[in-house]
Amino acid sequence: MQLKLYKKSTLLLTLVVIADIVCIVLLVMFREQWADHKVPVITAFVLFIFLLSTCYSYYDLNADRNLIKKAVSNGDVALAKIKDGTFVRFARDAKLVNHVYWKLNAEVYDNDMKKIDTTIIEKFSTHQTSIPSGYVYVTYIEGKEDECLIIPNVIITSIPEYKVLVDDYEKALKPKYLNAYINNGLILQTYEDSLKAQKEATN
Repeated sequence: MQLKLYKKSTLLLTLVVIADIVCIVLLVMFREQWADHKVPVITAFVLFIFLLSTCYSYYDLNADRNLIKKAVSNGDVALAKIKDGTFVRFARDAKLVNHVYWKLNAEVYDNDMKKIDTTIIEKFSTHQTSIPSGYVYVTYIEGKEDECLIIPNVIITSIPEYKVLVDDYEKALKPKYLNAYINNGLILQTYEDSLKAQKEATN
C-alpha cells in the first residue's frame, strides 16, 4: 500500500510542478495586461502556489495515517506475523526526510483466525536496517491483503474496545509482539532491542 501512496504522491507533486510552470508562463505572456495591478496579481500567484504546495505536503505526510485512522475506526484490524523482509528502495517525503521501503513477508490472521500469506510494502525510518520476526497489528480488508498498513502499538493499546480482539488473538496464537512506533518513519523492534536502546540512550 505504501508504494501506491508514494506513486500517488509523486503524481500529485508532478501536477503541482506543472501547474506552477503554467502559471509562471501565463504571467510572463500576459505581463503587459497585469502590469498596472502587480500587487494583487503577484499576491494571488504566491497564495495559489502556497495552496498547491500545502495540499501536496498534507497528502504526502498524512495519507497513510488517515488510512490507518479510518481502518481502526471501522474495525478493519487484524494480526500479522512478520517473517522477514527485503529492501525495496529509498525515498524522501515532503519535508525532505529520507525513508526506506521494505517488502515484508507476512502471515495475516483475520478475525476468524484464518491465515493468509501475503507481502506488505511498508515505509520505514532509515534507522530500520533489518526486519525482525514477530507480530504486529495491521489494517485489513478481505481481498486486499497486500494493502495492509502496520498500526503503531500505541494506537491499539489506547483503544479499550480492541481489548476483546487482542485477548482472542493472544489466546489463540500467543503472539510475540514487535514494538511498532513512529520516529521519522515506522520502526519495528523486538522489545528486547527496544529496552536495550532505551538503556543506551539514558547512559
